[in-house]
Amino acid sequence: KSNKKYKKKWTESAPTLKSLFDQLSRLKYMEYAIKEALRLYPMASFANARRCMRTTQLGEYTVEAGVDVQLDTWSLHYDKTIWGEDADEFKPERWSSMSNQPSFLSFGAGPRQCLGMRLAILEEKVLLAHVLRKYSFVTNTRTQIPMKLIGRATTRPANLYLSVKAREF
Repeated sequence: KSNKKYKKKWTESAPTLKSLFDQLSRLKYMEYAIKEALRLYPMASFANARRCMRTTQLGEYTVEAGVDVQLDTWSLHYDKTIWGEDADEFKPERWSSMSNQPSFLSFGAGPRQCLGMRLAILEEKVLLAHVLRKYSFVTNTRTQIPMKLIGRATTRPANLYLSVKAREF
């Protein structure tokens, strides 16, 4: 009997999937911030290598069959001719006018683009919405700005120290 009572309360108070999705889709600035962070600090920037299947001419360059070719995502994501003179600055608002930027390759592009891109961004929005609602974060004085990153296939901050404080309601 009590199981039915809790189930009824849960179904009455739980948000529907549609209402949750609608709420998350309104968090545009959060999505811009996620994309901007991924542009400046791509997690898997070296996961885009492809093997040339046949000898190919790219402008003045010949790429032989069997050679692995890899795009330099970091240089592309910091290219001032694409992103502007402030390309090395964290500016989420730049995404308000370029939602489908073809030069944003944190998830790859084209037919081999990561199938989980939308799910990953949605998960990040859910996590951030919950965590930022309850806590505030401030970088500790031990954190070096700009951050130094370590890793190769995936990257992470070398020394990131945060002070976390519960928000008071």
